[in-house]
Amino acid sequence: MPELVYLRYLEGMNTFEALAAFRSWLRSTSRTRSTINLRTRHLEQLAALFDLDTVTTTQLESILAAMRDLNRASETRKSVLASWRLFFKWAHARGLRADNPTDRIESVKITVRMPRVAPDDQIMLAYQRATLHERGMIALMRFGCFRLSEAAGFRSERRQGDVLRVLGKGDKERIVYANEDLEAALHAIERQQGPGYYFPGLRGPHMHPQSVNKIVTRRTGWNPHSLRHAGATAAFRATGDLRAVQEMLGHASLATTQRYLHLDDDARRRAAAGTAFRIAA
Repeated sequence: MPELVYLRYLEGMNTFEALAAFRSWLRSTSRTRSTINLRTRHLEQLAALFDLDTVTTTQLESILAAMRDLNRASETRKSVLASWRLFFKWAHARGLRADNPTDRIESVKITVRMPRVAPDDQIMLAYQRATLHERGMIALMRFGCFRLSEAAGFRSERRQGDVLRVLGKGDKERIVYANEDLEAALHAIERQQGPGYYFPGLRGPHMHPQSVNKIVTRRTGWNPHSLRHAGATAAFRATGDLRAVQEMLGHASLATTQRYLHLDDDARRRAAAGTAFRIAA
């Protein structure tokens, strides 16, 4: 399909052409490759069930309800709905649809749950037994609070001493400072394999995030996100600085960062003790 297919006369465009045009439009708006792939995948999945030019609000709601029945995370359902909203708003504006079937769908509310935090004793034991590359993966997620995709695609050129330049969501760059353990783990990999990606791939330039996920989960018994939660919690306990932890994690919102923090019983007891009366002398 030509890259500027969305400039053609749109009447009669089939599903394949519509999705190609939508993808080209997404590219024109400077969205990241991962976002474009995610939005397109959600629409391809929808097109496998219903025609995009005739699907109704009721049918879309039935899919969201089925996803909930299958215990799909609220974040996943919210992301799927966001893809639908974007597509049908685009299609309606270009005359591909006379209506927007997502206009009357209520937003998906995010369910707030207590985060699962990987316990230090288990992670320390796994870290001591890990191979060179496994240790690097664990260190980036536990000590650097990297996201899975950030760790998989991290390059040695983005480290200068203890300064790590991380490309996060939306291609936003942030600075993460490496502690001694993280710096040592990265330096050891550089010493063995030289510059480039810390975790080279067999078929691509670097390992796929899901491959890293499997390796870390197999070695530690915990998924990488739990290590990120544990690192964020440890950083907050050490500093009490929520804003610094937010920047380390690369969150746009403090509210998101707060959901990452796990308070132990001692912290809750200190909070409860702090509510006592204070009588001025």
